[in-house]
Amino acid sequence: MAELDGQTVFIDFTADWCLTCKVNEKTVLNTATVRNAMQASGVVPLKADWTRKDEVITKWLQRYGRAGVPFYLVIPKNRSMEPIALPEVITPDLVAEALARASG
Repeated sequence: MAELDGQTVFIDFTADWCLTCKVNEKTVLNTATVRNAMQASGVVPLKADWTRKDEVITKWLQRYGRAGVPFYLVIPKNRSMEPIALPEVITPDLVAEALARASG
């Protein structure tokens, strides 16, 4: 994360066995609305693959009070702002709004 200081980051906490993750990826994250919002704001997308219960990812989930995936976190380019934790059920507009807030 230190290398991405000054950039808005979107972290998709996911796992191969997570059905909701796959649905959200297909119906929300891979839509033109979200892709265009990321591109317009210069967002760096990261995928945190929790398929094998990685310890580092587990610590991130615990830090934000999450027991598992899916989890979506927007880290603002201005690191003095609080990260934006999104709910498990997301929409393209919800994600685009969070990206715009974090990039502004």
